[in-house]
Amino acid sequence: MDTVPTKESCIQEYKNLKAINGDRAPKRDEFLQAKALNKRTLDLLFGSASYSKLQQAAGDTPNRLLLERTPMREIMEQYALLVVDYGSVPPCSEWVCRGLKPTESGLAKSHHIKWSEMPARFLDWVKKDGDANFQDAVAILSRSMLPVNGVLQMKPGGDSGRNRLVKDIHAWIPDRRRNVEETYKVELKKYLEAKSYKLTEESGDSLCDLVVNKTYVIELKKEPDSAEYDRLFGQVARHLQFYKTVLVVICDAKRGDRYNLFLSLVDKFLNVEPYTVEVIRI
Repeated sequence: MDTVPTKESCIQEYKNLKAINGDRAPKRDEFLQAKALNKRTLDLLFGSASYSKLQQAAGDTPNRLLLERTPMREIMEQYALLVVDYGSVPPCSEWVCRGLKPTESGLAKSHHIKWSEMPARFLDWVKKDGDANFQDAVAILSRSMLPVNGVLQMKPGGDSGRNRLVKDIHAWIPDRRRNVEETYKVELKKYLEAKSYKLTEESGDSLCDLVVNKTYVIELKKEPDSAEYDRLFGQVARHLQFYKTVLVVICDAKRGDRYNLFLSLVDKFLNVEPYTVEVIRI
């Protein structure tokens, strides 16, 4: 080999070694040892993943394929869907068991994201690069996190009963599209009772649609218009005089200005510690 190796001389020496080996592609260490090169020299000539690039330049498929990183937007879209489906901050096991990509180690290696950082990274990404399609996930995460010394962290303790209920409602799929609100309510009640929740209807001083385990209020609406969103806001405010948690279930609601305005008003004026208002769109 030349005293000062070049890309061209490395490529030629690679081909020569391959021919000597009976057309078998040499491994990196085998090539370096045979040609008295060190990895640093090869990196200076070809850059990162230097041996793979040498193999490509010599017309071979690299022993270690150069894999494309999953785009950040695709990662965040997957995470948003997972948050909405899970109903709260999802554990890494949910990401893994659903086969979402990249893997936990891939997130750390390729994107420098630890799983514990995902909620904060997602909220920051939406603020900079996202759009209104992610507001359901944003609302769920915002209610589950608190800023501590400028860093978002899970709220201490948490209400496991509420989290389970929210998750179960998110998983509810009505048998079919209904024409009237009452039919949705009856179906949701049967669905939750089948999961061993105790429910009462239109009870208490605030006349809630449903009360779960004497603790959590459910107010259900079907495709509300602007006036109905206004009335719904007043109903939720009234419920909070008697209960600490209100779950608003909106069926057949289209994403739009009215829905987004309702979410923002709820978060600004009603969803304040120690009270929790969760809006779930079915």
